[in-house]
Order: sequence, then C-alpha cells, then structure tokens
Amino acid sequence: MSLASQMGSMRIKDPEEIERLVKENNELKRQIAGGGASSSYQIPYEDLEVQDQIGGGGFSLVYRGFWKGTPVAIKKWFDPNQSEQMVQEFREEVMTLAELRHPNVLQFLGACMRPPHLAMVTEHMPFSLHHVLYGAGVDLDRKKIVGLAQDIARAFVYLHSRRPAVVHRDIKPANFLVDRAWKVKVCDFGLASNSKAQAGAGTPQYMAPELYENKPYNEKVDVYAFGVMLNELVAKEPPFSGLALGAIREAVLEGKRPDVPLSCPKLISDLVKRCWAQAADSRPSFAQILEALKEVAKAV
Repeated sequence: MSLASQMGSMRIKDPEEIERLVKENNELKRQIAGGGASSSYQIPYEDLEVQDQIGGGGFSLVYRGFWKGTPVAIKKWFDPNQSEQMVQEFREEVMTLAELRHPNVLQFLGACMRPPHLAMVTEHMPFSLHHVLYGAGVDLDRKKIVGLAQDIARAFVYLHSRRPAVVHRDIKPANFLVDRAWKVKVCDFGLASNSKAQAGAGTPQYMAPELYENKPYNEKVDVYAFGVMLNELVAKEPPFSGLALGAIREAVLEGKRPDVPLSCPKLISDLVKRCWAQAADSRPSFAQILEALKEVAKAV
C-alpha cells in the first residue's frame, strides 16, 4: 500500500500532520537506502556483538548482545529479497519506538539502518511475562499480579494519551518484559498503529470483536486484550486453551470469554469484565483502569 493510501485510511484531516508523516517516512527511506543524512540514533552494525537468539517471529529475530560493552537486545529484520513489506515493517516499528519515552516502555537505544543489516537496539531485560507466568516456577501472588498490572496500565495511559494515540494491538504476556525488581515494560510495537483503519492482524486469543469483524477500531482494542491478559494472570492458564482459531473467533463474536477463576477477588473480576465488554464504548480507559487497580491494591 502506498503512503498516500495509508494516510487516507488513517483518516488524518490535519494537512500539517500528513506533511510531517510524509517527510518522516521519506527521510527514513533515504536513511535505509544509505542515501540520507545520518540519524542521531543510527548505530553501525559493526559496533554490535550479537549473541544467542532469545525470541522473534515474522520478519524479525531477537538476540541478546552487547553494544560498546553494554548488554542490549538486538531485533534483526531479515528477508533475502529485502522486500518492501519487510522494510516497511522495520521502518514503522523504529519510527514508533524512537519517539516513546516512559519508564514502562522498553527503552529504544538506536537502529542499524543500512541493508542488509536492519536492526533495532533496545535495553535488555531478563524475562518475559510469559516466561514468568509459565516457565519460571514463580508463584505469582495477587499483590505481584496487581503490581504488574499497574505498571502495564501506566504504560498505556501514556501510549493512549499521545496524539494520535499509539494503539499497540498485540497485548499478551510475551510482549511484556520483567526485570528482577518486578518492573514491567511493554515491547514489540510491530503491530502498533496510529490508525483507526481496519485490523488485519493480531494474536487471536486476545483480539477484540471489532478486530475479528474487520471494522474500524481504536485504543479500546488494547483495553480488551488487557482484560483477557489480567484474567490469564489470575487463572495462570492461556485464554481459550484447547480451542481452534475458528472456534475462538466464533466464541468472541458470540460474547463468550475465558472462564474467570472462582477464587478471583471480586474487584479484579469486575475490572476484567468491564475491560472485555463486547462494545468498545463500554470499556474503561487505561486512566480508569489504573484508578481501579489502586483500589484493588488496597484490598489484596
């Protein structure tokens, strides 16, 4: 899809905003092609020491590594043909993360922007929330769960308050990182979008009904996914476990949701149910979620 088409689908009416996005896009294209002025966040690939793989999917793989002696995470994009789709995915994630500054958002350090080495360098955090939940043998008590949820809510209060709002679109335990002090940071902005255009992608177990229906959406799709994940943290079981993808879609569109554990405190279960409401307008904002979690923290 051409940039002009993307601008149209985003429904941005401010000509200055369109002009800014066009200029940013064109400038980053020149940098990737090696023909533009150097960027303040460009990192020569030879400055990186790439070590073992720690994650990845799609057109990218994530490695542990070092940058001038500092431990970092290195997300490398790969495609033998250097296709426009891959380059666009790289460009958009770099542009999104480079502008974000928040204690609960993974810190962007720089990017290698000369093919064939397209890579994004970020701070390294030791664990994913998915690993903590399912692979670390850690007993997540309610206080820890509420503390993690508050960190996540703070990140999304910030992301959704930006103009235009940054819609992550892929909230799930694998896309949150946890340090040894139990601080959480959101990562992987590969599906992040400033657009209210149609959906197209996501992780099925966490997708809101409007995404399945391929309808225009807003930041409330993140609220829905957060509700599913919060229930998952309490249940310690993946949502819709054992269901085929088609069955998950059918269930969500019929208003069905994962089971809420009987042991779940009422304040949490009430919040979960508000977040995954069928109608986007019925879901709370993350500012409201954060206030609700403060009340939950007093009770657990």
